[in-house]
Amino acid sequence: MKNVSSQAEGKSQNKFVSSMKRMGKGIMPTLSKLSKAFLLPIALLPIAGVFLGVGSAIATNSADGSFGFYFGSVLNKMGDVCFGNLPVLFCISVALAYTKDSGIAALTAVVGFLVMNGMQAALLHTQTVDESSVFVYANGAWHQFYAQNEAGLWVPTYNGFNLQDIEKYVSASGLSNAANGVAINSKLELIDGAGSVYYSLLWIDKIPNGLITSNIGVNSLNTGVFAGIFVGAIAAWCYNKFHATQLPAAISFFSGTKLVPIITFGAVIPLSFLFMFIWPYLGMGLAAFGRASGQLPFGVDSFIYEVAERSLVPFGLHHVFYAPLWWTNAGGSVAEAFNEATDAQQAAFVQAWTANHNAAEILGQGVEATFENIKRAIIMKTPDLWQSMGDQTIAYKVIANSKVLNFTDLEMLGLNIGRFQSGKFGFMLLGLPMAGLAMWLNVPKENRKSVMGIYFSAAFTCFLTGITEPIEYTFLFLAPWLFYGVHMPLASISFLLAGLFKTHVSMTVSGGFIDYIVFGVVPFFGSKAMSAKSCFAVLGVAGIMAPAYFFSFYFAVKYGKVMVPGRDGSAEAKLATKADYKASKGQNLDGSKIEKNKSSAETARIEKATKIIEYLGGEANIEYVDACASRLRVTVKDSSIVDKEGILSLGGANGALIKGSSVQIVYGGEQEAIKPRMIKILGEQRKEKKS
Repeated sequence: MKNVSSQAEGKSQNKFVSSMKRMGKGIMPTLSKLSKAFLLPIALLPIAGVFLGVGSAIATNSADGSFGFYFGSVLNKMGDVCFGNLPVLFCISVALAYTKDSGIAALTAVVGFLVMNGMQAALLHTQTVDESSVFVYANGAWHQFYAQNEAGLWVPTYNGFNLQDIEKYVSASGLSNAANGVAINSKLELIDGAGSVYYSLLWIDKIPNGLITSNIGVNSLNTGVFAGIFVGAIAAWCYNKFHATQLPAAISFFSGTKLVPIITFGAVIPLSFLFMFIWPYLGMGLAAFGRASGQLPFGVDSFIYEVAERSLVPFGLHHVFYAPLWWTNAGGSVAEAFNEATDAQQAAFVQAWTANHNAAEILGQGVEATFENIKRAIIMKTPDLWQSMGDQTIAYKVIANSKVLNFTDLEMLGLNIGRFQSGKFGFMLLGLPMAGLAMWLNVPKENRKSVMGIYFSAAFTCFLTGITEPIEYTFLFLAPWLFYGVHMPLASISFLLAGLFKTHVSMTVSGGFIDYIVFGVVPFFGSKAMSAKSCFAVLGVAGIMAPAYFFSFYFAVKYGKVMVPGRDGSAEAKLATKADYKASKGQNLDGSKIEKNKSSAETARIEKATKIIEYLGGEANIEYVDACASRLRVTVKDSSIVDKEGILSLGGANGALIKGSSVQIVYGGEQEAIKPRMIKILGEQRKEKKS
């Protein structure tokens, strides 16, 4: 009996281990697709950011009503609308990523997003008080403000007060002093100190205005990109599960793809309730996290952020990590910064704000520049700025509305905008390019000329656009310790310094020279959105990181004997693929003659795509082919039969990562040409197999 029991226990453990292994294999492909989904809307942000930054600079420096003012405003709003609708863009992107780019799934995701927010709008309402409970405090006593007339209507009764007075001095019935009063507006709605209404949802009262926003025209919870991601995932699941379903004849019209939005319509209902139950609390918790992390001294919050973010780069999952910090209140909230400001912060803010802005123009002639008056003006004039949250979103809203509020003002409230962005400029402008130079100098003199293009083109790409993969992957797959032991610590120090100096330069996706001009130089000279220290300290950090990267990489590569391209004498072959070589001789990879009706370059691409399929285990082993900014991403059935060295031997790839059923091949640009050809070839192979 004991042996039987042991065997049964052993089988149970084996099943558990097998189950965990299967789960582990599925996690990487799932997260990889999610990371790819994030890249779709992110790819839109660079051009949107350029329009927003340049438009704001033009409008700010033009007279009201002039051509320049309207032209700049148009550019500004064209960019701003993209950032204002990030949640639905993420919703669509996630649906596309998990359904092989299905348009039906994308449309379904929008339907689900509207339904979810529509449910919230139906149950969301402002909080009001009864007329009988409104008292006004004056002359040391409480006076009832409303009384019923003969017709039963409630009308103001206390002479000397008007409807606007109740925004300052109001009490619920039975209270005996002004300190315990509650503020309401002329509609008898509860308001905060700045006159912004509180909301109520289900049993949750006094939800701050900052947690409510307009999602594509529907007033609902401000969930950032989170709700969009979940709705997109549900839409994708419904599509994959039901798009081929055949219903009974009586209702067959609703079969197939027509069934998908119907199922999704119902599937988002529990999700909507889940967000209504937990988001007001979770949102306040994330805001508290954003405030608390921002209080860490000496740029420590920026340092910790970059340690985590850079560690995930090799796996392509860094987009998943930074999304909440860039686009939700985990990265800060303007409303929370104002509402939670201490007396000292309020005084510092008023002093900075009055020095930076035209108080009479914004507040009105004769209105005192108090903290509450400034806060009220910001809410009334720029509600989208007041409700903005997330490190990048706030940065863009401030650039768009710098006449009313700028980065230096928010700094006085403890909101260090750019703390999760500015640090990248230090190692992308000069740090990594100098690392490339250090690696090149380790190449024997006789080989340097042949590999110069590899290093200097990668360095210039990094400097100009902030795309780091060509340099990072040059050493990552040859010596991972260079990435984690040298590059990651130095990149984190760059963030530490940027946070310490309180630089506020934002970016789109990567901190290259183009982003620095658009989000640093233009806002500084165009609208004084930030101080000179904030704008130019970024260059100071880059100046510090340049020698740090150069000497660290030079000696690490030299004494670590890292065989970077050219050092082992074989790097010259990396300048051209085998397919390119064969094509130059008029041959395909198998030695056959190239057909005259195809260009040699196109034939080489097709041949290369065909060989990649072969090295991945053939058509039968490939489930899904995709690409992101720098990688070819393939999902396979059995990764053990993938010939990684064969793929790399074709040239053009800086490395390959195999994790579970996910295969990622780092090309840095060529993947966009390989992907469609692979898809086409796979389609032809599968069609031929069926016939």
